[in-house]
Order: sequence, then structure tokens, then C-alpha cells
Amino acid sequence: MQLIKYLITVLVISSSSCFAQNIHCEISGTWKHADKNAWLEVDLITKTVNVKSHLDNPKANGLTVIKNLEPKWSGEMYNGSTGGYVSVKLDFNGCEQLKVTDNGVNILTLNRE
Repeated sequence: MQLIKYLITVLVISSSSCFAQNIHCEISGTWKHADKNAWLEVDLITKTVNVKSHLDNPKANGLTVIKNLEPKWSGEMYNGSTGGYVSVKLDFNGCEQLKVTDNGVNILTLNRE
């Protein structure tokens, strides 16, 4: 009887972790910058993330922030201080928040708009 309880517990936990890994979050669309009055558009056709609207810096509108977006959610992000691009990874925190990291350091947080 104890063995059956153990097996049921293992099956429930295994099923839950498999389900959590299979959750599909949609990355395309509009995302709000967590710290600024800016909205970014993720476009899977062009494989880019562009500034859709920036209320504090209208000159940034249309700027490509991330290019070469890959299916496992990585790409190259523009670095304004160097004028070049750095490799970044995009990770979901639930389906409503997207974190952009460089070598594990969070450099940008976006919230689903």
C-alpha cells in the first residue's frame, strides 16, 4: 500500500513538471517596457524587436532593438553605448513577462501589453 502511494505521488509530480514545460507562450505582439514609457513590437516575420512607441524619446520610434531573433528566443540586442550588438537570450516569466538577459544578467524586462 505504501508503495502504491509513493508511485501515485511520483506520477502526479512528474505529470505536473511535464505540463509546466509544455506551456506555450506567444512572444509576438506588443510588449511594454517595465521601466519606461515605451512599447516594443516583437515581429517573428522580420525576426526583430522594434520600438513601436517611446513617449519619452520619440526619436527612438522604429529603432530595431533586437535583430536575428531565433526560435529558442535568442538574438542580438543593440547596445547604445558601443553602437554595436550583443548576444541576448529572451526568457518568459509566465506568459505575461519577458526578460532579456546577457550572460544571465537581466538587462530588460517587458510586460505583455
